[in-house]
Amino acid sequence: MTESKNKNILINRIVSFVVGGVLVFAVMSFTVLRNANDNNEELTAALDSSRYEAGRLFADAEAQLDAGDFTAARESLETLFANQPGSEESEEGRLLLVALTAQEGAAEARWEEALPEIRTAWTAELAAELRSEADEVRAETEAGIETKVSEAWDEAETDVRAAFEDEA
Repeated sequence: MTESKNKNILINRIVSFVVGGVLVFAVMSFTVLRNANDNNEELTAALDSSRYEAGRLFADAEAQLDAGDFTAARESLETLFANQPGSEESEEGRLLLVALTAQEGAAEARWEEALPEIRTAWTAELAAELRSEADEVRAETEAGIETKVSEAWDEAETDVRAAFEDEA
């Protein structure tokens, strides 16, 4: 009976140890997870406010417009309008959007005006390159013609002589 009591005591201790360990792990996990989730929410809010900060978005749009990147400037302004619609920068952004549209239209008009001349120059340059390449290929081919003809004559001379003698 003593041996069975000792086994029961040992099993009870092991089960108690495991249950206690799981309980400690669960309590610690919940407290750590709660703190981590709270910190995650705070960081997410801070990131959203910095990412969608009106002044930064407006400054980005101005810099992109100055650099001539109309698409990126328009995207920055749209983000500003969507995330900070009532801000002072949003009102300034609407004026900047008008300027952006005007500059974009002017750039497109300049392109359309210059397009025929640019296309003519580009076409002439490409045609010259293609002609140069074709001339190189032709020169290589012509340089090898005499050699190829001599080699072909050496191979065909006996057949040509036999055909000549058969005719005579």
